[in-house]
Amino acid sequence: MDRNQTAIDSSPAGEAWPAPARAWAMVMLLVAAYATAFVDRQILTLLVEPVKRDLGITDTQFSLLSGLAFTLFYTVMGIPFAWLADRGSRRNLIVVSMTFWSVMTAACGMANSFLTLFLARIGVGVGEAGLSPAAYSMIADSFPPEKRARPLGVYVTGAILGVGLALIIGGAVVHWANSAPPVVLPVIGELKTWQLAFLVVSLPGPLLALLMLPMREPARHEKVRAVVGNPASFRVFLRKRGLVFWLLAMGFSLLGVSIAAYLSWAPAFMMRVHGWSIARVGAVYGGILLVFSTSGILIGGWWVDRLAARGYKDAVLKVAIAGSALALPFAIGAPFAPTGESAMAVIAVMSFAFGLTQGLPAAAFQVVAPNRVRARVIALYLLVGNIIAFTVGPTGVALISDYWLRDPAKIGIAIGVLSAFVVPLGLLALIVVRKPFLAAQAAEAAA
Repeated sequence: MDRNQTAIDSSPAGEAWPAPARAWAMVMLLVAAYATAFVDRQILTLLVEPVKRDLGITDTQFSLLSGLAFTLFYTVMGIPFAWLADRGSRRNLIVVSMTFWSVMTAACGMANSFLTLFLARIGVGVGEAGLSPAAYSMIADSFPPEKRARPLGVYVTGAILGVGLALIIGGAVVHWANSAPPVVLPVIGELKTWQLAFLVVSLPGPLLALLMLPMREPARHEKVRAVVGNPASFRVFLRKRGLVFWLLAMGFSLLGVSIAAYLSWAPAFMMRVHGWSIARVGAVYGGILLVFSTSGILIGGWWVDRLAARGYKDAVLKVAIAGSALALPFAIGAPFAPTGESAMAVIAVMSFAFGLTQGLPAAAFQVVAPNRVRARVIALYLLVGNIIAFTVGPTGVALISDYWLRDPAKIGIAIGVLSAFVVPLGLLALIVVRKPFLAAQAAEAAA
């Protein structure tokens, strides 16, 4: 321990962990918030063809709407919001964030140009930046270290639930809007089908924010290092744990590139190559994510807890490596399946395998980060991970399709090419990080 540091217990003397029922109730409420966030974030990917047609934009421009516009401010704003989460009310931060991103999702439904939709997407990203750093910190203070992987994994299922629901709801709304009378709003005028979809999914957020107001915030637990006379405790963490942090961040982020590529472009691939309708893509792909990705995340968290109980200190890495290795051939091969049904079957297996890894980044970082910097550590990972995954994934595929393959119908091949490059690199980083991860874990436990 540095001479300027002292060990303190940030929770009241003798403070017990929250009762399991209350802790899990909080987790499920946070899952609902995360699912709502991903519905608002992800619905755009199902609307690629009508948005491109109505706004007159290219695949690359659309990729900026689905990736960079949201991701840049989502990740950058995550750092100051995490600073607030480490010092103030995490619950209140979530309530305000949820209300703001819901308003901005409604603004997406009123956009009528590339620029206005781009700005509204930035607003969604700013609002959603306040959720996960606060949520991860609250979950970590609600469960003992040896029992955290499962609730953290359950929280991550909210993302998959949100993506799946976005596809299912979006497909249903577009199908309904195509046969329903036109919807006309004052000032805005007649709404297009994709605009109506944004307005519909913006409605649950404010209601859920009200439900969160009575939620009790857990006390901050465990002995943590406070830096006396030096506010740079986060920089101290990065100096001591920089290698393990960056290897973990790059490993999970590179896997995320392939995941983001599929989330962004699989609907377009199924519509362009296999002729599926928006409603069919939404129902089938949304159902696959709900069943297979969610199962993978839950089993991944359970598997880590089982291995940890048997004494494996690197349990989280073992499961992450196994899942990414299993996903690799399916991520490359799905675009080359001969029929839409077989392509979706391959994507289902890939989704389960990637699911094994998707709930594990937070559990890995919680092990090597002290309490008072956890939210900022997660925020920095989210900054790095989201910029890499949700910029390189959507835009990398679009650039390969627009400027190399030069054929919109080959968007699936572009996904496979990108996956063949990034997934092995991510897998390699997770293998290399094992020794420094174990050393950092031991040092943290002994501090």
